[in-house]
Amino acid sequence: MVESNPNTQQYSPNKKIPNLWRKFRRWLSRLWDKMQPRAQVRKGAAIGIIVAVVILAVGFGIFITPGFPGILDILGGVVILLIIAGLIWLAVAILLKLLSIFPRFIGPIGLIALLVFICVLMQLGFPTQFALLLGLVLGLAQAFLGGGIAALFDKEFKFATWQKKVFVGMAVGIPLALNILLVVWMVDKGSENHLVVLKETPVAVKPLGIANPGLPGSHEILTLTYGSGTDKRRREFNEEVTLKTETVDATPFVKGNKGWRMKLREWYWGFGFEEFPVNGRVWYPEGEGPFPLVLIVHGNHKMQEFSDPGYSYLGELMASRGFIFVSVDENFFNGTFMAGLNGENDGRGWMLLEHLKVWREWNQAEDNLFYNKVDMDNIGLIGHSRGGEAAAIAGSFNRLSHYPDDATVAFDFDFDIKAIISIAPSDGQYKPAGKPTPLENVNYLVFQGAHDSDVSVFMGERQYNRVKFTDGNYWIKSTLYSYRSNHGQFNTVWGDNDWGLPMGLILNRKTLLRGDEQRKISKVYISAFLEYALHGENEYLPIFRDYRYARDWLPEDIYINRLEDSNFITVSDFDEDVDVTTTTIQGGRISGENLTVWREEDLEFRRWGTKQNNAAVVGWGEPEAEELSEKVGVYSILLPQNFRSENPIADDTLLVFTMAEADEKPPEPEDEEKDKKKGNAGEKQEKILDDGEEMPKKGSEDKAKKGKGSDKAKEDKDREPVRLSIELVGIDGTSVKLPLERFMAVPPIMRTKFSKLKSEGTIWGKDYEATIQTFELPLTAFAKENPDFDPSRLKEIRFVFDLMPKGVVILDNLGFTRPRF
Repeated sequence: MVESNPNTQQYSPNKKIPNLWRKFRRWLSRLWDKMQPRAQVRKGAAIGIIVAVVILAVGFGIFITPGFPGILDILGGVVILLIIAGLIWLAVAILLKLLSIFPRFIGPIGLIALLVFICVLMQLGFPTQFALLLGLVLGLAQAFLGGGIAALFDKEFKFATWQKKVFVGMAVGIPLALNILLVVWMVDKGSENHLVVLKETPVAVKPLGIANPGLPGSHEILTLTYGSGTDKRRREFNEEVTLKTETVDATPFVKGNKGWRMKLREWYWGFGFEEFPVNGRVWYPEGEGPFPLVLIVHGNHKMQEFSDPGYSYLGELMASRGFIFVSVDENFFNGTFMAGLNGENDGRGWMLLEHLKVWREWNQAEDNLFYNKVDMDNIGLIGHSRGGEAAAIAGSFNRLSHYPDDATVAFDFDFDIKAIISIAPSDGQYKPAGKPTPLENVNYLVFQGAHDSDVSVFMGERQYNRVKFTDGNYWIKSTLYSYRSNHGQFNTVWGDNDWGLPMGLILNRKTLLRGDEQRKISKVYISAFLEYALHGENEYLPIFRDYRYARDWLPEDIYINRLEDSNFITVSDFDEDVDVTTTTIQGGRISGENLTVWREEDLEFRRWGTKQNNAAVVGWGEPEAEELSEKVGVYSILLPQNFRSENPIADDTLLVFTMAEADEKPPEPEDEEKDKKKGNAGEKQEKILDDGEEMPKKGSEDKAKKGKGSDKAKEDKDREPVRLSIELVGIDGTSVKLPLERFMAVPPIMRTKFSKLKSEGTIWGKDYEATIQTFELPLTAFAKENPDFDPSRLKEIRFVFDLMPKGVVILDNLGFTRPRF
């Protein structure tokens, strides 16, 4: 045997790898050096780009005319473009220099970590621009902090110059202070400085003299859960279920959801799409019944944080008032960070109807504890967020024989759904056969919070506008808009942070109602609506005609409500054509006098498109006007000659319209000098536009600037509420005019501030969204003011802007109705 020499280095393959790596790097470096262009080539390339920039500046600069005399006007444009190009060059040079410093400061590992930090912020849900800025600032701050601490512990630090010691001290102190300030900022709940102060003079309404519907009733409350009995995540839907149900196959409604993430979901829940459970929490009154049945379903939330217990406060209330109330479990439709579903909202609506099928079976089964206890002729559906859209989808599917997107799936529902309530719903996440969800012949209620930072636009207004009444029965549809309500506090599990943690730490939560206050709104309105629609308690109907009847039962806040019933006769909803002088009803005419704004347009959300609802926008006066003009603005609607004979006006007839203050000012007056300048600019602009291309619309720039931030909120502090008069004219010329505020004041512009960020427009859009209020004016009030005026001979309705010197309003849905109760 040969003995090894201890002085001889043994072969190790691991030691050969670094040598190979160094050789590869040297080879790559030599190759890169060979590929580098020579200095004169790089200089030529730079000159080529610079020449192109100069040509571009000269070529387009001649069309930018700053208004200098003669040839200087053209040269001025060229110089301006060259200056802009120079400033951009300087900014890019500084940026590239900084980018070359950062890698040397933090090293390649630190640079990669910084990029990872920014990417993680994006993945957590922070908006891209915010994540980039926050990640860069915080990442570099931690780099300075870490580098400074390392320098402090360096044994050579005590020999450093005083300048270096000061710099290291700043490198540690400033980032440390920044971190402390960040923690304080994130813990802080925000500010209320933007909130609108209501300046209206309250108009007294006669008390209804009825009990608060938000208070418990007289029934004893019983509870149970039902489900498949195999849920491995929750005992209440496993061994603790009182009634067992069969699973259902949801695969037709979750198409396209495939891959390893769906396997992850299946592992978590213990079942796949073919075996979705029919799970529910039930609160029901003790007694024989039968009792109306109401189902409520949550929306999208973290699937591990179960949402269905969050409506127990409603379950207890409604059971005490004689309803069977079910909180439907659809957490398995929800998502998680790694495994969310797409295009599943039709499935959420379909699942509600599957629950109703189970209840129909139980009500008919003699051995079931709910035998003959369910009033299947009076059913209500409630949904929150995506569940709010799902409730409307269920109402639409209920009348169909087949699934619109796959007619091989047959439906057999046809339940007597009398009421649908949507809480801050989404809309358009599912479109049956590619069309907006239709809904007809059902009582519909939707409410929304203005400070909802999740569903931050009033999407439910779209569905409200699509609800139609066609069967001759009496139906209503209503909205309620609450200024300081958010998305989550209608569910006790979701709470006041609409984004969750950690993203929700940027939200402005100080402005919100307390959770118990906000839930008073849902208690009062949901209870009153179900009492009216399912119990036939007509005494609660005025609450939906006018929110002021419920003011004593609601938290202190600003509210806006709308109502339309099936007795409503439309005169003009401004959706019929593009002619601003025509009414919806054939033969009517619209005219204007001394108006500075007059157009019809699709009302916009604060972001994400429009409300799919045209309205008239009418303005008068000038931006700086402080006194009434001698020429009073008037917007007039002339009824067609046959209107009175075909639609007799009775003593109890109400004139109805919806109105809001527009977030704009009357335009500046145009003088001749301005016209000339605009004309010259227009002529030169036409030179660079292709033939037939549309010129920018007048006022489009001002429109784009609407609602851009706190500046407008400051202006609103001194803003007076809109005031105007309504004048009615008979066919004999007799007229009577009353101020609108005698009936109800026009709501103020309700600014929102969703976050603690200084600027949030890129996330939420405008700080205001036009939300219109329904006004119902009894014609008897005008007859009482002038006994010579006969409402049955009404010919013309005039909006007279004679009570304030300037303003712009939105007008919609003008017509007449006769209230049933």
